[in-house]
Amino acid sequence: MSVSVNVLYLNPHGTIGGAERALIELLGALDRARFVPLVVLGEDGPLAAELRLRGIEAVVEPFPSPPLYRLAWPPTLVRLARAAWRIGRLARVRGARILHCGDVLGLMLLIAARPRAARLVYQLHYLGGVPRRMALACLALPAVDRLLAVSSEQPSQLGPAPVLFARRTSVVPPGIRARAFEGGNRCTLRDALGMANATPLVGLVARYDTWKGHHVFLEAAARIASQRPEVRFAMVGGGLNGDPQPHVGRYRDAVLARREQLTLEHCVAVLDHRHDVPAVLAGLDVLVCPSDHEPFGMIVLEALAAGTPVVASDSGGPAEILQHGRSGLLFATGDAAALAAAVLRVLDDPALRTCLAEGGRRRLQSAFTSARYARDVEAIYAALA
Repeated sequence: MSVSVNVLYLNPHGTIGGAERALIELLGALDRARFVPLVVLGEDGPLAAELRLRGIEAVVEPFPSPPLYRLAWPPTLVRLARAAWRIGRLARVRGARILHCGDVLGLMLLIAARPRAARLVYQLHYLGGVPRRMALACLALPAVDRLLAVSSEQPSQLGPAPVLFARRTSVVPPGIRARAFEGGNRCTLRDALGMANATPLVGLVARYDTWKGHHVFLEAAARIASQRPEVRFAMVGGGLNGDPQPHVGRYRDAVLARREQLTLEHCVAVLDHRHDVPAVLAGLDVLVCPSDHEPFGMIVLEALAAGTPVVASDSGGPAEILQHGRSGLLFATGDAAALAAAVLRVLDDPALRTCLAEGGRRRLQSAFTSARYARDVEAIYAALA
């Protein structure tokens, strides 16, 4: 008779972004007879509520989540040390044999809290700039037993010497439950925008951050609007993880200022973060993902499940998810003219829209289900435990 393995997941944030959606999908499909999950969160919020709704135990152990440059402040260090002690005690009481996180701060805490026999798994998501990558590499090299990359491009971006991590890195793309994103009400988003069902609507669904490509989206919208003035656009998303860092706030202000400079206020709607993702996707005729090297792109999978055609940058995760011309269209990263041309191609060709929607669903079912995701991660856990 097999013995179940206790797995402790640490996530500093209580909000739900792409990384958290991937975690929810993983835990929802995990074989609970073999692996028993416990999620420790640094703050309460929607993520804890969603996990508990799905029957997944979530414990809140409050600790700060400051930017890296503030980690050296004595008051912050004291609070983090206390949090590490509490998390370590919980890991020992629960007999956690695997510790899993996807954040540099979470990794620091788990290294400090780690029971002697526990193995450490780090999930690569957004790698950030050079200081963050260097910090991750320095922490991971001596401590992490397995790195899980969400796309094959990620390992090459890790620190100054990715070859050092090659033998302990696995590429495991996330997956989703397609049914959760099917059958959304097309009217929900359009009613919120005061828009008729027949009006072409192109959307960007993403939080504000400097690499998400909002400027490219706006430049493409201006080009499209000059040729097809009836087309409307929506930028859906807000800040993530509480108050945004200063550079993110400045980025959002710059995006909105550029919208005004391009005189797009009448045709580009701005909506805050929405939880009804299936309805948002159902309301769009085209989803655009213009990010510069998106780590993966959960919204791309969700659009495929919803049957919404996707136009995405040819870098990062979307370039590995989509098969150009069959399950989506790819354009040169950062090229607003190429993005505009691709969107117009989809809007002007009903047969292409049908082809991409059907091909997208097939692509999702063949490679990106939550069941496949869970089985791949379980195999890694089993090898470690």
